[in-house]
Amino acid sequence: MSLSVKVLIIGGGPAGATAAKVLARSGSDVILLERNLSHAKPCGGGLSLSAFDELGIPKTLIKKEVGSIRIISPKGEKVDIELKGRNLAIVERQEFDNALRKQAEAEGVNVIEGEFINLKGHKKYTVEANVLGSKTEIISEYVIAADGVNSKVRTVLGLKPVQSFYTESERINGLNSDLSEFWFGSSHAPYSYSWVFPAAEGISIGTGTFDSKKIKDLLEKFKTRKGISSAGRKSIYRIPAWKGDIYNIDKILFAGDSAGQVLPLTYEGLYYAMKAGEYAANAILSEKVHIYKKMWKAQFQKRFMLMDVLRNYFLKNDESAERLVALHRRPEIQEVSLRLWLRKDSRKESLTSYIKLFRNFLD
Repeated sequence: MSLSVKVLIIGGGPAGATAAKVLARSGSDVILLERNLSHAKPCGGGLSLSAFDELGIPKTLIKKEVGSIRIISPKGEKVDIELKGRNLAIVERQEFDNALRKQAEAEGVNVIEGEFINLKGHKKYTVEANVLGSKTEIISEYVIAADGVNSKVRTVLGLKPVQSFYTESERINGLNSDLSEFWFGSSHAPYSYSWVFPAAEGISIGTGTFDSKKIKDLLEKFKTRKGISSAGRKSIYRIPAWKGDIYNIDKILFAGDSAGQVLPLTYEGLYYAMKAGEYAANAILSEKVHIYKKMWKAQFQKRFMLMDVLRNYFLKNDESAERLVALHRRPEIQEVSLRLWLRKDSRKESLTSYIKLFRNFLD
């Protein structure tokens, strides 16, 4: 079977589905190729409440709202931060991703369950896919690679895999929490943090590391520190580490995890994946793919660079993590952090004020 289309999007997660919706709404002919329409990505499912209006996401998908967060230092010092109406919404990823694809379908996108195999061509691309056990060729003018941290498109093009950060999470029913907790300490979260997040049912608890061999032991150490003996369903997943080194190769555009677009320090990727899909789609609509990089960098580059600097400093050891938590006792630090994190405020003055507040600690 052979199909022809203006834009082929490989990967039906938030980045791919958002790009598909934007393109189809403007009249483009789009196929969205997703390997597994029933896939449930391991994810805390946190998204700022403001993003729902910004990105046109149905608020019926919100399972819980979190009105405060708690950060805990390696020595156990706690700081509670009220979100002051700028709440964090919790979604279930399988339902969330399905809903985004349904939005795309409603705009006329052809959603196909099938596995990407190979890609050839230059001005026109011929993509080979396995659809229902049969070889299918899809010819397209543009390709958006939104196929995640294990991007097969990257492999086919001879690109190195995205540098990865490993997480193990556990969904535990019977325990509940009304806030999101971020726990620092090299004994269970070297160069990272461990977490306890509310879920639709129960909690999600987890931790992360760049050393995949240690991840299981680190989660058990964190559960011991937290005093949790209950067990639940565990998942190990890779999160890309941001480099900002790829946006497109000719008319193949990379969006979301395949481009490593996860915010350093907080390791937040859901919002940025959807914005990447939006920007990639708009670049295609303008028929100037190079402006995708310009749009992304204009909006997010300084924020990502700043958060990378802060991660490298404050997560390098327990002493620095203690400073990070102590700093967040200051109301002005809390305010500017919430502006950047939850309100996605990228104004120059906001970034400048954040840098000034931390300057004394980064020399």
